[in-house]
Order: sequence, then structure tokens, then C-alpha cells
Amino acid sequence: MRLITGLFLTFLANPIFAQNTRDYVLAEVARSFDSPIFVTAAPDDSRLFVVQQNGVIAVLQAGETREVLDIRNRVTHAGEAGLLGMALHPDFLENGLAYISYTTGNLTSMIEEIHYDFANGRFDNQPVRVIYRLDQPARNHNGGMIAFGPDGYLFAGFGDGGGANDTYANGQNLDTALGTILRIDVDNPRNLVPRTNPQPNGPAPLAWAYGLRNPWRFSFDGDLLFIGDVGQSTAEEISVVSAGSSGLNLGWPDAEGATCLARPDCKSQGYVAPVLTYPTGDGCAITGGYVYRGAALPELRGTYFYGDFCNGRIFSFEYKNGKATAQRSWAADLGEVDLLASFGLDGFGELYVVSLAGIIYRLERR
Repeated sequence: MRLITGLFLTFLANPIFAQNTRDYVLAEVARSFDSPIFVTAAPDDSRLFVVQQNGVIAVLQAGETREVLDIRNRVTHAGEAGLLGMALHPDFLENGLAYISYTTGNLTSMIEEIHYDFANGRFDNQPVRVIYRLDQPARNHNGGMIAFGPDGYLFAGFGDGGGANDTYANGQNLDTALGTILRIDVDNPRNLVPRTNPQPNGPAPLAWAYGLRNPWRFSFDGDLLFIGDVGQSTAEEISVVSAGSSGLNLGWPDAEGATCLARPDCKSQGYVAPVLTYPTGDGCAITGGYVYRGAALPELRGTYFYGDFCNGRIFSFEYKNGKATAQRSWAADLGEVDLLASFGLDGFGELYVVSLAGIIYRLERR
């Protein structure tokens, strides 16, 4: 994700049909956070956890905000590095386990298991255990998204190592976890590698899909995984794949969007093609989002929302029969979100939008 502003998205490769109904609004829920970068919640729970890039997690509940974790002493917060992701265990309300993804030192990506003490309403400051660590060669394309899939495994995304044009040649390198999405069995302390991973005995046994540039944000909707992969100079893209698949190759750097780059015959190689792209020059960094399944706006159920970090505009589509359909621009309704870093869902499926400038919004009816 490039942390720059000032570009405006005017056209998508797949057409966007603007609607000026002004039926919806982004309602401000809370502000004055320090670099908020993600929100998440347990199903049917009123706590909304707010992840801040500086290393602090807060909880927002009943209109009140309080700090529940501070690991600034071990987080490197610079550029695209920092505390980047959080995932609650599927049984969080029973076992109190959660997972955080951050960068430390100069630079190592860490995934740690932490424990929430329901009695005092805070996470223990020291991790229960280190789940994974990965040395990063540069301060960009660090990825950092983590989420549990429908199979109960923890999925984690990492970029290609940074630089331009796949500087470190990781995109098509099956020997590294850089440029991949990992799949981790956190419930098996003896072996974190699911036996159905494509190379469970290889040099990167946790890698589940590869050929990614920087899968900054991804999310699950049932058995489908929606991946927003940040482009370089050709295309921002969203791919939709089955969580039950394995060993998928999304093509980077041989292909970017529908364009062959490093390999002229890329279209014959069986790479997973994105379902939607738009020119990188019309935005600059896609922010993948979520499919709405809440109750407050039933007419929007099944709609996938996403945006662009640089121009702050929000778009949506429905995914049907393997294609992105009913695409929509929300600029007239919702305006532009300064530094649109992430989307998120609360415990009841309502959609939130996170501004790195310090504000959390919720999609509501006007």
C-alpha cells in the first residue's frame, strides 16, 4: 500500500454505474485514534477492536473507547510497517485467544497469539506464543492481513518483499513465503502446517497461494476469499477464489491484471485472473473490503465493498456466477475518505470504514 494522496479514480476497467440516490451515509463512530488501520469483532459481540499502526489496540463499546493492548515497545512503526492486522479465534468468546500481525526490528514480520483477560478487559501484554516470523527485505509490501477461513485455519498475507518489478524475485518463487498467502493450523501446537497445503514438506510449507504483489486486505464470505492486491503501474485488482482450493498462482510479476509483464505468454500459464481491475494511475492502492451481510441494510446483502487508499473513494459489486456484477460508485453518497486504510465488520455484520487519519465510520441509511 502506497501511503500517498491526491489521485482521483475516474474510470474502472470494468464499468462503474454511478447512482445518485444519496440513500446512505458514512456515520462517524469515533475519532482521535493514532493511525487506525483495521477493525474487527467476534460474532454477536458488541466489542469492536480498533487496531492502530503504532502498536496500540483499543476497544470501542457503547460509545466508549479504552486501550486494551500496548506493544509499541516491540513494534516498528514506519511507512508501511507497524501493527497491521488482527484476527480473533473462532472461539474467542470462550478461549480469549486472538492473533496479531506486526513488524518489529529492521524488519521482521511477526504473527503472535495473545490472550484476552475478560475479567480485567485487557489483552495480556506478553504473547502466549509466536506463531510465525518472516524477515522482510524492505519497508514496503509488508502485507500484514490475517483472517480465519471457513476451515478454521488462519490465513496470512505477505507482499513480494518490496521495491519495484519484484526486486527480490519472490513472486514466482515457491521457496519463500514472500508474495504469498499462508494457511496456518493454529489449533495444532505440534504442527502448524495443514496437510492439505500444496507443499507441506517444502521450504515454505505454510504457503497456500502465491504470485501476489501486496495482498494488503482480504476477507472471506462463506467459502469465497476476496483478495485486494495492490498494483505497481498497470492495475489494481481483486481476485475471488475458493477457500477450499490450494496452490493457486495469481501471476505476479509475470502478469498484472490482464497485462502480461515479465512473461509474454502469461495468459497460457493458468494464473488466476482477477474478477475486477482498474488502472493504477486512476487510484494508487486498492483497499480490499468485505461482503455486507448485516441486518440494518438488507437490500445491500451480498454486496462487496472496496476502495482506494489514495483517492478515498468507495465502490462495490456483487459476485455472481464467477463474475463481478452490479458494480457501483459510492462517491455521490459517501464522498471520499481521507487515507482509506481498511474496511471491517462488527459482530453483527455491519460495515465499517477506517481512515488512517484517525476516524472510524459505519455505513448507515441516511
